[in-house]
Amino acid sequence: MKIFVAVCFLFAVSTSAYVVKSRDEHLQFRNECIAELKVPTDLLNQYKQFQYPNDSTTQCYLKCIFVKFGFFDTTNGFSVENIHQQLVGAAAEANHGDDLHTKISSCIDKNEQGSNACEWVYRGATCLIKNNLPLVQRSVATQT
Repeated sequence: MKIFVAVCFLFAVSTSAYVVKSRDEHLQFRNECIAELKVPTDLLNQYKQFQYPNDSTTQCYLKCIFVKFGFFDTTNGFSVENIHQQLVGAAAEANHGDDLHTKISSCIDKNEQGSNACEWVYRGATCLIKNNLPLVQRSVATQT
């Protein structure tokens, strides 16, 4: 019986579904990252327009956001599944065999270059934003 309970627990933990983040959570994450990194106003104004210059502050800002969203961790890299679910929203189930999943995956690498985590996320994030801007914008718009 103990083994059955342990197996059930491990199954529940391993199949925990990603929870789509709301606009309020996005704003909270943004404010936390801005404070942590002391992002200057001129950069913040660019970020609000989905413009991300290639500098160390912006790279680390995107890493901070991706970590808080559950899209990235320094051990495992990117979670294509979590990114996909956020982009399709809470009302839909992400089909991990569709074209969107393929587009997301094409932006993600395993950091073969050996870049620091900020540069790694910047590379993937800017590709995702460039190739999926309408979905990215919708995913951070007002949601329930």
